[in-house]
Amino acid sequence: MPLPIASAIFLLANLTPQAQAPGQAPGQAPGQTPGGQRAQQGARTPRAPGAAEAEAASTPMIEIPASTTHHSITLGGSPLAYTATAAQIPLKSDSGEVECRMFSVTYTKDDADKNTRPVTFAFNGGPGSATLWLHMGALGPKRAPMNDDGSLPAPPYSPIDNADTWLDFTDVVVIDAPGTGFSRIAKPDLATKYFGVQQDIAAFTNFVKNWLTIHHRWSSPLFVAGESYGGIRGSGLSNSLFRAGIALSGFVSISGTSNFMTLDGMRGNDTTYIGFLPSMAACALYHHKLGPKFKDTAGLVKEVQEWIDKEYAAALERGDSLSPKEKEHIAEKLSEYLGISKKYCLGANLRITERAFFRELLRDEGLAIGRYDGRLTGREELLTGERVSGDPSDDATTAPFTTSINAYLEDDLAIKSEIPYLNSGSVRPWQEPEGSYAETASDLRNVLARNQHFRVLYCCGYYDLACPLNATIYTVNHMGLDSASLSHVSYQYYPAGHMMYIEKSSRKKLHDDVAAFEAAALAGK
Repeated sequence: MPLPIASAIFLLANLTPQAQAPGQAPGQAPGQTPGGQRAQQGARTPRAPGAAEAEAASTPMIEIPASTTHHSITLGGSPLAYTATAAQIPLKSDSGEVECRMFSVTYTKDDADKNTRPVTFAFNGGPGSATLWLHMGALGPKRAPMNDDGSLPAPPYSPIDNADTWLDFTDVVVIDAPGTGFSRIAKPDLATKYFGVQQDIAAFTNFVKNWLTIHHRWSSPLFVAGESYGGIRGSGLSNSLFRAGIALSGFVSISGTSNFMTLDGMRGNDTTYIGFLPSMAACALYHHKLGPKFKDTAGLVKEVQEWIDKEYAAALERGDSLSPKEKEHIAEKLSEYLGISKKYCLGANLRITERAFFRELLRDEGLAIGRYDGRLTGREELLTGERVSGDPSDDATTAPFTTSINAYLEDDLAIKSEIPYLNSGSVRPWQEPEGSYAETASDLRNVLARNQHFRVLYCCGYYDLACPLNATIYTVNHMGLDSASLSHVSYQYYPAGHMMYIEKSSRKKLHDDVAAFEAAALAGK
């Protein structure tokens, strides 16, 4: 996350060469220059590692004994028996030396036909995040306890049965990236081989190939699901596997991004304002800051998107050539859609960053809204300033998920480990394409253009202010897809945020949407 608070889940900030604004003042909010112009910023940055992470990063790689356990869960009134295999898969150098051990938990339905039973490989992002969030939030047979609206429940926390597990329609493999969870590289010198956009994709490609061999699943239908930076990884992995002779049936992007240009602002790049505006408007409506004519979130988002296409994008493109009257008009519409004053919109030069919006929307009430879920709020000490003291939506999930994953790994999966499970690991420096944004939309386009059987599903939360839905749509609309390929891309929207599955109805809808998507993909629809 962009602020040094709680554990990192998804996207690494400052991935592009201009990420740190020249002359940034000490103590200034990350991503902001002294003049208030938006500097480049990623969607989620791992916090500075604490003592446990720092120690683990310097600890030699330790092999964790594999553990296979047998379980049953009741879904829809019927029992489903499954096997859980928790293990590290070694990645080796050309000379046969083990360089990295990638940890995963594999869930397979007992007595299923391996030739027809799908397998879904899933991961979170960061980079630098373990996959406890998808594992214990949506996919696995157990989940972290959350209030129905996704807010922080009262402690203590214990994992509970997940009625919306994906096991009723697919086998699931949840994978921790190198340096996270129980995954470790053998020595610090190997960091440059594993910590980077292409290096990471290569590691996951090798993992999948090794997993298919170990589990005898080369003939199974295959899917990939990635959250947040998992969109970068999943898009690249889909292409990397295809080039390696492994054709996926589909990719599920959960609040994912595949082009950081839409998230990392800098002077002259206005795509960020186009991307974030509809989601900020949705948050304003949720908190009752808009006029009475706006009643429906989906309708509001559509109206804002249409206004962006007709007026706002063109106004941003014209920049300083707008007349005072034109600026007044744009500011009035921004104020109407965002629930903040026209004066503020003019003062921000018609460009409202999501960071500023966290504080400004509910400033008079002394509240800041969440970045990962704009529905959730936290109380601020001061009514002034732009920097928030923390992310209430991150605070809501960290303790329940951390406690649940550790209890579950030890008690249910019988894992004995001498190393700690890292929610987030130190994966810096993360290597990027020189002089460019992190971008794998081109990889995804390649697969869509060359594999007519490949399908993509984008799952987007209305209140996600980390990887907003309109940024995703913008990216897809600029992938150079022909009409046939574009017809293989679909979207689903949820009344929640980045981790939409922490909200009860959205968790159920996500399950149903992905089940229908995988079934349709396998049927060639």
